[in-house]
Amino acid sequence: MEKRRTILAGLVSIVLLIGTPFMTAQAAPAVVSVSPPSVDVSQGQTFTVNITVDPKGNEICAAQYVLLYSDNNLLNATSQTQGPFLSQDGLETIVVANIINNTLGKVEYGEFRTGEGLEHGVTAPGALASITFEVIGTSGRSNLKLSDVILLDPNEEELETEINDGTVTIGKVTGEPAIADITVEEAHEMMEADPEEIILLDVRTEEEYEERHIPDAVNIPLSELESRIGELDKYKSKKIIVYCKTGSRSRTASEILVQNGFKNVYNMLGGIEEWRINFPPSSLLTPAPTPTPSLSLSPSATPAAAASPLASPTPERKWGLPGFEAVFAILGLLATSYLILKRRRADKK
Repeated sequence: MEKRRTILAGLVSIVLLIGTPFMTAQAAPAVVSVSPPSVDVSQGQTFTVNITVDPKGNEICAAQYVLLYSDNNLLNATSQTQGPFLSQDGLETIVVANIINNTLGKVEYGEFRTGEGLEHGVTAPGALASITFEVIGTSGRSNLKLSDVILLDPNEEELETEINDGTVTIGKVTGEPAIADITVEEAHEMMEADPEEIILLDVRTEEEYEERHIPDAVNIPLSELESRIGELDKYKSKKIIVYCKTGSRSRTASEILVQNGFKNVYNMLGGIEEWRINFPPSSLLTPAPTPTPSLSLSPSATPAAAASPLASPTPERKWGLPGFEAVFAILGLLATSYLILKRRRADKK
């Protein structure tokens, strides 16, 4: 009996020893952050934040992000410069997107490794890019929210990520903001988690709404909101997510709601344009195409099915930044070509 126990204990030890490498081999989600996370400034000052990446054991060979600043009346982005993160081992990279749009309060960036960098990614933390802002407002608070963050490993697989946003406070601001700024990803999570408690308010024109909108959204154009505010009184106990095309009109609409006693108001940064980047076309309702008149006497074709409900979007991810989709379509070809050239050089030696 004692011998049997000794054998069993030995087997358990072997299993634990064998299993340990597999358990420790699974890397944690990579972390993408705005650094420093909070900044206190005054009108006329300039400041710089870094977008940092901590791989947490993952290999990263490509990265992209969108940074949304919630109030473009307070901040003006003046420059965005490449950081050393993806080239920390001395290998070359290509920046495929470096765009600042102060009208939309939006900064975009995308970069990937080339040559030997396609064989293996970087694993040490570092700054992906740095963004410099000028303070143009006198007082207030603006969130710096990361959206459409994508990190790829050498196998072109998208890595799981954790996001840490930032905040800029200008002058003396007390209390919590009455309006919560959220990204389209956060809005989607709220709508999936508790759909009965969420009301979507689309403040674009009726024509824009008819052209394309998120299912079940209530449409009250911004120009009519104050005169029609009573239509929303029945929703005062619910969470209202306000959106427009790019996030500008929705900010104004959110302020009107708060002034009229609404407590749970969420402004969706980037608007429906950012939604289209992050989610498939099936997550939006669009008018059914007008059927082409037919000279045939055969029965007409069955009408196209309506768009699928928001709660069950296709998991397919659409690359958001200009050039990024094409880059990753050829990333595998570049890697294959590089390995072939490397092998030929080795054969000649």
